[in-house]
Amino acid sequence: MIARGTAHIIFIPMITGIAISIFSIYYTTSYIPYIIGNLIVLVSLLLLIFFRDPVRSIGPGVVAPADGKVLEVDARAGKVSIFMGVQNVHVNRSPVAGLVLGVKHIRGSHLPAFRKDSERNERVVIRLGTGLGDVKVVQIAGILARRIVPYVRPGVTLKKGQRIGIIRLGSRVDVHLPRTVRIVAEVGDKVKAGTSQIGALRNEADGAGKEL
Repeated sequence: MIARGTAHIIFIPMITGIAISIFSIYYTTSYIPYIIGNLIVLVSLLLLIFFRDPVRSIGPGVVAPADGKVLEVDARAGKVSIFMGVQNVHVNRSPVAGLVLGVKHIRGSHLPAFRKDSERNERVVIRLGTGLGDVKVVQIAGILARRIVPYVRPGVTLKKGQRIGIIRLGSRVDVHLPRTVRIVAEVGDKVKAGTSQIGALRNEADGAGKEL
């Protein structure tokens, strides 16, 4: 399964590369067009890997919104930062069930996503109203990631683990959690969106009748 909105990025170059290769076999004596066509097909196959969107079994508690490595955990502020490499799945998911309160695109720079000052980068902020309190997911662009595509809009009710958008060619995702959540993720953890648990209720009374 490929990520929504990426088919044209993958298949147009692939078809173009195949056409160039076939043309070079029948209509030219030069190897250069054949090599160029094959290189274009190779790039399209790499994009197919980059933009994969596998089916996931949804994990317990508050789940990671992105694939990647946990860069930062600030338990006091309720913040977890996850760095997405080019080898990771780039589709992001909702960490909990809730109502989308806002989706805001903020223009900015394109610094390396692992740097602290990357918080000034171009980003999309998705605010969720949940039974645990307000949750904020921030999709942050990096050097290679030049486009963030949200899949949701205000007023939509999300299930936990539902796809909320994609950062093309990876980058970083920050999630800000309310005080009712105890962060269980640690710096250096490798997580998967929708599957890996990064937070739990502080106590059972906090979660009575509330859907994660």
